[in-house]
Amino acid sequence: MGIIVGFKRATFAQLDENDQIVQDNIFTVDGVDGKGATREATIAGLSAEASKVFGSDVAYYVSQQGTGDVSVNFTILDLPEDLMNCAAGHTKHVDGFTLVGKNSKPPYMAVLLESENKNGEPVMLAAFKGKMSMGDVAFKTKEAGAYEPDPETMTMSCVANKDGETLGKAIGADLVTKLRAYAFPGETLPEG
Repeated sequence: MGIIVGFKRATFAQLDENDQIVQDNIFTVDGVDGKGATREATIAGLSAEASKVFGSDVAYYVSQQGTGDVSVNFTILDLPEDLMNCAAGHTKHVDGFTLVGKNSKPPYMAVLLESENKNGEPVMLAAFKGKMSMGDVAFKTKEAGAYEPDPETMTMSCVANKDGETLGKAIGADLVTKLRAYAFPGETLPEG
C-alpha cells in the first residue's frame, strides 16, 4: 500500500444472515465530537504460514497459500456506546440500561479503514467479515492537571466472505468507491 498518512475514518457495519449490510447499524468513527476518533488499526495474519517440503535431503518446495489468522486491532478514543453494544452483541434491558452476559452474541461485522497515501490519494482497507471482541474497561482516579483519555480497544477476528476473500485494499477514489460497494453489500448511500 506504500506510505499511509494518517487514519481518517473507520466505518463499521453489521451484517445480516445473508451477509448484507444492516442499514440501521452502520457506525462511522471520524473525529466528530461524541462519535469517537480513530487512533490506530493494526492488521495481522496477512500471510499464511510457509511450510517447507523436503526431498533429496534439501528443502525442495515451499507450500504457502491464503492468509494466516487474520485479525484487526483497533484503538479508538471515545468509542461510541451504540457501536460497542452492536459489535459486542450486548442487549438492552426493558428499562434501557445495557446488559452483558449469557445473551451477548456478537454479530458478524464488516469494516472499512480510510486514509490517504503520501501523494494525497485516498486509501481504503476493508475487512469483509468478522466478529468483534472488546478490550478491558478501567476506572482510574483523577489526577492533577489536564485529563488525557485512554483509547479503547476492539479486536476483529476475521473470516472469509462468501467469495473466499478476507480483506480488500484500494488506492484512488474510483477503486475506493468500488471496494466500499463490495465490502458493504446492500448499503444504501445518502443522496448527494
